[in-house]
Formats: sequence, C-alpha cells, structure tokens
Amino acid sequence: MRSSWEDFIIPNKDVFEPYQILSYAKDDDPFHRLWLSLPKGKKNVPLMIFFHGGGMTDDLRESPDYIYDGDFAVVEPKYRLSPDTKAPAQIEDTAMAIAWCFEHADEYGFDKTKIFVGGMSAGAYLAAITVMNPKFLAPYGLHYKNIAGLVILSGQMTKHFKIKEEMGDTRGQFVPNFDEYAPMANLAADLPPMLLVTGQSGLDMPARPEENSFVAASLKSMGHPFVRCFNLQGHHHGMVLEGSNELIRQFLPAVLRNKPEECFE
Repeated sequence: MRSSWEDFIIPNKDVFEPYQILSYAKDDDPFHRLWLSLPKGKKNVPLMIFFHGGGMTDDLRESPDYIYDGDFAVVEPKYRLSPDTKAPAQIEDTAMAIAWCFEHADEYGFDKTKIFVGGMSAGAYLAAITVMNPKFLAPYGLHYKNIAGLVILSGQMTKHFKIKEEMGDTRGQFVPNFDEYAPMANLAADLPPMLLVTGQSGLDMPARPEENSFVAASLKSMGHPFVRCFNLQGHHHGMVLEGSNELIRQFLPAVLRNKPEECFE
C-alpha cells in the first residue's frame, strides 16, 4: 500500500479508531511526525512501527496491508530527508520514533513487550541498523532485546548507499561498506526474531537479495533461533511490499506465540 501522507488510507479501517498525527520530538519539524492507528476497543495490544522507503530522499508513505489486521496498533513515522538533512540524522530520527513508542506505551495502550519494528527499502535499512546496533537505542535506555521482532523488506544490509555518500565515502553506490552503520556488521545470536524479504536476484536492487540471504545464513550459523529469509521469485524491488503480506501474516503471530516452527521455512 502506497499513498501520500495527505491521502492517508487505513486498510480494514472499520476496526480502527481514526488515526492520529503526533510529534515524536520536542519541536515543530513536520518530518518529526508519526501517524498512529489504534484498534477499536482494545488495550495492551502489540505494535508495529513501520518506516517508509525512498532512498533517504523521497517521502512517499508505504506500508504492507497486513499490519492493519485489527489486532496490532500501527505507527508510521516520517524522518528527515537528504539533502536537506545529512546522515546520520535519519537514524537518529528512527531511534527517536521508536523511543517515543516505548515512552507512550501506557498512554496509548501498547504492550511494551510486543513492539515490532519494520520498514521497506531505505526504511528497512533504518529499522535494521537502529535496532541491530545497540548504540542508537542506548541513549533512550533501550536495547535490541526490547524489540519483539524485525520485519525487513528489501533493506540494504551493508551501509546504505546514501548514508555512505553523505558520510564521505565516494567509492560509488555498489562498493560495500561494512562499518558500524552496516546491519551486516552488527550480527548477534540474540537479536530479535527477524523476517527478511527481498525480490528475485537480478530483479531487485543489485546485491540486495544476496546481502539479506547472507545475514540470514550467518545468524542461523551463530545459533539465532528465529530468522526467516525469502527471495520472492518474479518480484522486482517495487513488488516486495505487496508480495510480503502473506509472509508477515505467518511471521507476526508465530513470534507472539514464540512458535518459530509455525512460520514458513
């Protein structure tokens, strides 16, 4: 599901309260806003925080339909964009938005033990690096162990090309960088349950399926108990968002029940 923020549409909207637009920072920056959707008549619900893609430069709102299942609360944050704001501001905003959700969990009825983080493309990179590298959540007293699960849709697992460029690496988009800003450089066996979905090799962005497969294989080899990776055949980069809905439908309930065997192999 893709739309402008001005034309914000909620799938299954009859089971949700009217969405709210809130600031997650102590300023009036329009990019420090999030769209919050709460299921009607429910408290202590799981929450999905989902970050849009766009290469750190575009502001198109996007999210998988399934997360609006009527059982999850959903937060879709904006974040500051290049070239007006330089890296790592986008990561800082992602951490701030996640921290806001924990801080306001009781107020809005989120279960703090069931907060998931996900994203598409650049948003998937932001979700991954912000959670996987402990330094980004640490200022808020949070750790990746506080996150219930990660949903990573065609995210770059090396350092994102725009972050890399803005931090002075001029070697080009396809020369990988594995410093602390690379999710791939922050692997640990106790990371949250993780769903990695990409398109087909040769159709998705170059190396994107291979990077995600490498992360999944490495985590499994390290003893991670719950990581799933899918390269969707016949899917190019833009098709991954819609193509992931059935996988997310399997993944989220399996995590909540702590039943990895119930998720697709």
